[in-house]
Amino acid sequence: MNFSEKELKRLEKKAKGLRFKCLRTCGIDCCTMLSVLVSPFSSISFIAGYFRFSLSLKEVFIFGVEPVLGQNSLLPMLWKKEGFPCIFMVISGRPTCRIWEDAPISCITYPAGLYKKPTGEIKVVLSPEVRCPEDAFLEGEPLEKLAKRAEEKFQKQAEFTELYLKRITPILPKYLEKQKEIVKQLAAERKKQVKEDEISIIVQKSVALELLAIAVGMHADGKLTPQNLVDEYEKQINKSLKS
Repeated sequence: MNFSEKELKRLEKKAKGLRFKCLRTCGIDCCTMLSVLVSPFSSISFIAGYFRFSLSLKEVFIFGVEPVLGQNSLLPMLWKKEGFPCIFMVISGRPTCRIWEDAPISCITYPAGLYKKPTGEIKVVLSPEVRCPEDAFLEGEPLEKLAKRAEEKFQKQAEFTELYLKRITPILPKYLEKQKEIVKQLAAERKKQVKEDEISIIVQKSVALELLAIAVGMHADGKLTPQNLVDEYEKQINKSLKS
């Protein structure tokens, strides 16, 4: 969450004492209208499912979902765009989620959220984008208990992010530049003109997919941990830079 300390304290105060129960009567606005960023330790099931859809549909990019690299962190993620129904939402009958057991952190905790203070303490806040009807807050679980369900995933994601920022973010720009040169060379060989900004977008998306695919493969082999994934990213990137 990219909010000021003052705003986080305000949202934390609003979350205290609130209870919540999803009534599933609103058309599941949260699964359609909200934007969600998904990293390997937020929901590997979402990412693996995305790749399965892309294979079955023979399309690299799935409607409403886009591979991205974080603006400053360069973290590889899938971006479920605002206004698009989630690809894992089942809308026939009572709305359900195909991957609820491993849904993204923000989905599990909604309408609450988690953030980590500089001290390492994890706090529960009310989402600044609450789309739920008022009746949903009349009964149910305390928001704090609901949000704590995702605490283990949140801790792993925080560990992964910290390692990634230290070891991968500093070396990835050079790798991106190398990939840009490869794209330019291929375009020249095929006598195609591609704008510089278009090349940057193509490369960022392809590198995000490449890194996410490594995570999916490690998960399938039972080797996905924050440390193992960053080790593998570093190994693959350095190997490419030396070739």
